[in-house]
Amino acid sequence: MKHIRTQFITGLFVVLPIGITFWVIVKAFNMLDLIIGRTLYQLIGMRIPGLGLIVTLLLVYAIGGITSNFMGKKLHEYLERLFENLPIIKTIYIPVKDILKNFANDKSNNFKKAVLVKYPMEGSHSIGFITKEQIEIDGEILTSIFIPTTPNPTSGFLVYMKPDMYTELDISVEVALKTIISLGSVSPNHVLSKGQTHTKA
Repeated sequence: MKHIRTQFITGLFVVLPIGITFWVIVKAFNMLDLIIGRTLYQLIGMRIPGLGLIVTLLLVYAIGGITSNFMGKKLHEYLERLFENLPIIKTIYIPVKDILKNFANDKSNNFKKAVLVKYPMEGSHSIGFITKEQIEIDGEILTSIFIPTTPNPTSGFLVYMKPDMYTELDISVEVALKTIISLGSVSPNHVLSKGQTHTKA
C-alpha cells in the first residue's frame, strides 16, 4: 500500500501541472475563438474550430496596420477622446490604456520591479511590485506598490511608501510572481537586494 501511495502521488505531481496547463490553454483558445466564432457560425452555418481565433488575430493585425497611417491615427485619436469623455466607459478605458502603455514602454520602470516590504506587520515581509514612482502626496515623494495575495496575484493591496520603506529585489517580476503563485514553494534559495552579492561561507 505504501508503494502504491508513493507511485500515485508521484504520478499526481506529474499529471496535475500538465493537466492544468492544457486546461488553461483550452479555455483561453475557446474564449478567443468564440469572440468572432459565433458570428461566423451564423454566417456560414457550420462551426470550424480555430477559425474564430484566426479571424480575430487577423482583425487585430489589420487594425494595427490601419492605425499606422494618417487617417487611421486620426480615427484612433477621435475614438480615444470619445472613450475618455464617456461617463462610465472612461473609468474602465483610461486605467486599462495606462496599464498597457506602462507594460509596453521599455523605458518605464513601472510594473517592472519586485520589492520587499514590511507588511502586514512589523517583523514580517511581503513581495510587492512598484506600479509608479515619484508620486507627491502632501509634500512627500512616495512610491505606489501593489502587494498581491497568494495564490491569486490578481487581487491584493495598493500601498504608498517612502523609498526607505521598501527594498528592491534582484529578481525578475516573473520569478517573484512564480513565488507568490506557488505559495513560496517555488522560489530562489537566496534572494538579494539590488546591488548586493551573495558570498558562500
